[in-house]
Amino acid sequence: MNRRFDRRSALLLAALCAALPAAAASDYPSRPIQMIVPFAAGGGLDINARSLAQAMSENLGQPFAVINRDGAAGTIGLNMGAGARADGYTVVFTPAVPLTSEPHRLKALNYGLDSFRYVCKVFDNIFAIAVPAKSPYRSVQDILADARKEPGKVSYGTSGTGSIPHLGTSDIEAATKVALTHVPYKGDAPMLQDLLSERLSFGAVLASSITGHLQSGALRLVAVYTDKRHPSFPDVPTLKESGVPVVQASFGGVLVPAKTPDAVVARLESSCREAVASPRYQAWARGANQVVDFQPGKDFERQVREDSRLKAATLARLGLATP
Repeated sequence: MNRRFDRRSALLLAALCAALPAAAASDYPSRPIQMIVPFAAGGGLDINARSLAQAMSENLGQPFAVINRDGAAGTIGLNMGAGARADGYTVVFTPAVPLTSEPHRLKALNYGLDSFRYVCKVFDNIFAIAVPAKSPYRSVQDILADARKEPGKVSYGTSGTGSIPHLGTSDIEAATKVALTHVPYKGDAPMLQDLLSERLSFGAVLASSITGHLQSGALRLVAVYTDKRHPSFPDVPTLKESGVPVVQASFGGVLVPAKTPDAVVARLESSCREAVASPRYQAWARGANQVVDFQPGKDFERQVREDSRLKAATLARLGLATP
C-alpha cells in the first residue's frame, strides 16, 4: 500500500515539476530583467544596449537593469551570462567577437557557441579604411600598389592585435599577397592621434566613430570591410567592389543561457523585433550612425557560427589561435 502510494506521489510530483517551466514561461516576464553588457559603461555598445533595453521594456511591461561587466575583451561578461539562471531574466547584449574570436584565442574560457541561445541580431558595426585628408591614396588599389613597390612601407593602425580591423586587414594581405606593417594600439583614440598626424598610412576603424573627423574633412574613407556599403557613407565602396575579395563582419545582438525555455526565447525575440523597429530606437540609431539589422534568432545563430569558422582560420594563419 505504501509502495503504491509512494509511486503515485512520485509520478504526481514529476508531472507538477514538468509543468512548472511552462507555467513560468506563460507568465513571463513578471519581474525586472537584467541585461549584461560585456564592455564599459558610456561606450557605443553600452549606449546601444540602453536604447534597446528601453524599447524592449516598453513592449514587455517590465524594466531592464543594464549591468556592465567589462574586461578581458568581453569574456568576463559572457562568462557571467552563460552561467546565469536560464529563466529569461538575464540576457546578454554583445558583439559577436567575444563569442566567435576569443574562444579560439583563450582555451580556458568557460563558455562556447553552445552555451547560449540566440534571441536576435540587432546591429552591424562597419569598419573602414580611413586616411588623412592629404593622403595620396584615393582607393584600396592605390594602397596596394604602394605596398607592392616597397613591402612593409605602408603602415596601418588598429585598436589592438586580434581586433576585427587587424583580422580584416590581415585578410587583405593574404588575399592580395602584399605586406603591410601593423601598428597595434590600446584603443582607437591613440591610433587616431597618429593617423591625424600622418604618422600612419591608414587606420582601420569603426566608421561611425569618426563621423566628426569625416565631416571636418580631417579624414577620408577609402573602403569598408563589409559586404554592403555603409548607409551613412553611400559613396564609399566595399573591399569587394574595390577588387579585394575580403569581408570582415562585425555584428551583435541578444543572447540568453542555453537552457532558456522556448516560450521565453520566442517572447524575447518578438520583443526585440518590435523594439528595433520602434521610432525611439530607430531615431537613436540614425543619430549615432549605427547600422541596424534585425535578424531572428536562428539566422543570428547561423551567422555567429559561420563567423566563428572564419575567425578560427584567420587567427590560425596569424599564429594567434591557442592549440
